[in-house]
Amino acid sequence: MSVRSIFGTTSKIVVSLSMVYSLISCSKQLPTDITNTSSNSSTIVRTNSVAGQYVVKFKQKMTTQTVLDLAQSVGAEVNKFSTRTNNAVVEFKTGTDTDEVIQGLKENAAIEFVEPNYKVKNNYTVSDPRSKDQQGLAVANLSKAWDITFGDPKIIIAIIDTGMDLGHPDLKNKLVEGYNVISQGKTPPRDDNGHGTHAGGIAGAQTNNKIGIAGTAPNCKLMPIKALDAKGSGDIYNVALGVIWAVDRGAKVLNMSLGGPSSETLKRAIDYALAKNVVIVTAMGNDGKNSKAYPAALPGVISVGSVDFNRSRSDFSNYGDWISVTAPGSQIMSTMPTYKTTMTEVEKEEGYDYLDGTSMACPIVAGIAALVLSRNPDYTPAEVKERIQSTASDAGKKGFDNEYGYGIVNAAKAVL
Repeated sequence: MSVRSIFGTTSKIVVSLSMVYSLISCSKQLPTDITNTSSNSSTIVRTNSVAGQYVVKFKQKMTTQTVLDLAQSVGAEVNKFSTRTNNAVVEFKTGTDTDEVIQGLKENAAIEFVEPNYKVKNNYTVSDPRSKDQQGLAVANLSKAWDITFGDPKIIIAIIDTGMDLGHPDLKNKLVEGYNVISQGKTPPRDDNGHGTHAGGIAGAQTNNKIGIAGTAPNCKLMPIKALDAKGSGDIYNVALGVIWAVDRGAKVLNMSLGGPSSETLKRAIDYALAKNVVIVTAMGNDGKNSKAYPAALPGVISVGSVDFNRSRSDFSNYGDWISVTAPGSQIMSTMPTYKTTMTEVEKEEGYDYLDGTSMACPIVAGIAALVLSRNPDYTPAEVKERIQSTASDAGKKGFDNEYGYGIVNAAKAVL
């Protein structure tokens, strides 16, 4: 079961992750932030999880030494441990037969649950530019929305992704403090892939600065959270940490262009964010089929599919009865890193370029959510979701349908 980001069209999607970043051994240093995890299944699942790694959630507060001792007693090492959320990643040596050990941990009275440390990856599709303007903003009716509000700088959109180009001229004045989950905060959340910068620009690039593009929520702030590496790969543990870090530091909207199997780790992080009145916007996926993915299929989130400039469902966009709305996701122009990264070194232009995918649609809706909150700061996540759904322009079959949800987002109506 892979968990992956969702921002490419069908031709470039890979179901399993091609790379997951190496994690720092706990024997050298233990990070102090992370989320809860669990497994309710009696079957131990390893497919598309980080080899040999399991997330263990404890019922009571544990010390670092106690966790180290427990891991040692079952022949494992502690890869990461969070004193804040009281769980850890334990890692077994390659080739170790862990079935009996993991089952024993699940039955341990001191342990709440155990589950594999699922992989995460962002995927994107490369295609040639078709135009030199941002047609997607017109499809979402943003110009009329901007007559009403450009957004409130107090509303922060966290982009949980590959980081951002922290010096990009269209982004640098929009950024608040972010976090590099991979380096445990030792280095800045600098984008070495490209996707996070692209998503950030869609959500909130600086506007009226006579350069580049316009962001969906021009005055709202952006929080770069780097949970994925230069290949766009990572794991659920770090994504969940990114969620909690962003929520604890004031983000009001989370943009999550990633998805995969049902995971207690991710679910608990999402539940925490929703309980803190943080809006969560997720991408539906790019397999072009009725294929459930998480967190898009979790209750309470805004799940976003993609349409093209003709307002038809993009052929790559997933669909299903958990979809909320659709937004433009085909040929979306946005910011790209101004230096060499995985994307810009080979196939994408530095500075600005186009990408396709439901994860391009996702930050448009995240930006609209931020505009709604700017006008209605006391709205709950459920109220923001309802507002966006109820004001969407109907598409496909009359009323709600599995391909378009409640319709194509209409920013102007949403912010009235």
